[in-house]
Amino acid sequence: MEFESDNSDGFDRLPDPLIHLMFNQISDIKTLIRCRSVSKRFNSLVPQADSLLLRVDRVISATDSDDDDDSFLIAFLRSIIKSLHHLVSPSKVLPTPARSQNSPAQILREFERIRNLEIELPSGDLRLEKGTTIRWKADFGKTLKSCVILGFRSGDGGGGEAEFGGGAGAGLKMRVVWTISALIAASARHYMMVEVVNEHKELENLVIKDRDDEGKVVMDKKGLRECRESQCEGEEAEVNNASSGNGVGLWWRNNRTTVPAVRMRMWHEARMELSGGMKMVGATLVVVRPTNAGGERSEVEEQNGDVGLALGAFGEDAVYFEAVERLLKSRSYILEMNSF
Repeated sequence: MEFESDNSDGFDRLPDPLIHLMFNQISDIKTLIRCRSVSKRFNSLVPQADSLLLRVDRVISATDSDDDDDSFLIAFLRSIIKSLHHLVSPSKVLPTPARSQNSPAQILREFERIRNLEIELPSGDLRLEKGTTIRWKADFGKTLKSCVILGFRSGDGGGGEAEFGGGAGAGLKMRVVWTISALIAASARHYMMVEVVNEHKELENLVIKDRDDEGKVVMDKKGLRECRESQCEGEEAEVNNASSGNGVGLWWRNNRTTVPAVRMRMWHEARMELSGGMKMVGATLVVVRPTNAGGERSEVEEQNGDVGLALGAFGEDAVYFEAVERLLKSRSYILEMNSF
């Protein structure tokens, strides 16, 4: 009996749609790039994967410094010094640094039709005191649409607001600092992705998170379209202005999207113990929305909208969801903040 030899690869008999499904399930970009070296067919099909996960080992941008541990404050002071130097010596124009070949935008250019994209950053953006936890989720279009922030300190301390040092006033100040820090982190992540959003027109869902699960920026199909349209209408000039010409714009304008004037609804409990035994000190929930969002609405409609955002922000985590539910039963306070 003679057997017909078949030296073909089993994958050659699989249709392209099935291969695409497999690549989308893999999603990890580093793994997919390695797959391109398997065969000519894989090399041609990998760029067509439309659901991707990019794990970033280090955030690299055109204005990146060599010191990974620089805080926002250090970077801001450094930009002020550069600005003063330019005023003293205006004839010396600093060259615009070249964009790294390892930036997210450069890596993603290898893929042709991305629809769902998740970016995982190496760590959170906030510099927190020991025992302090902050979780936030921000929704963006061309600018901030909403942000929900949950912050607390863990431990058995019985001092309530005194745990922050300085009484109730210090506690409120700390909660405002938490809010501003989260908004700065969110707007920096949004700015980092503007180039990617503009280049990938078929993108429908974008998530930028971190391995510490500190915060998450989300952009849905409507928000992505709004972001692209704002660039086409000339608003891109303000973003690009910082990296063109003399290159001496303020640090926060160079590196993040401007946060609009916002209205913040805040709930707070000095001490709270959850059903699992977790104890929170200074537990604070903040819902942030632009002051002009949704037009004219009654206070009841505003509050219901804020409650809905709060409940939807951390639903995947039972502990934080319980904390949000408990905080929503307390009295809320309204604060307003100018654009920054």
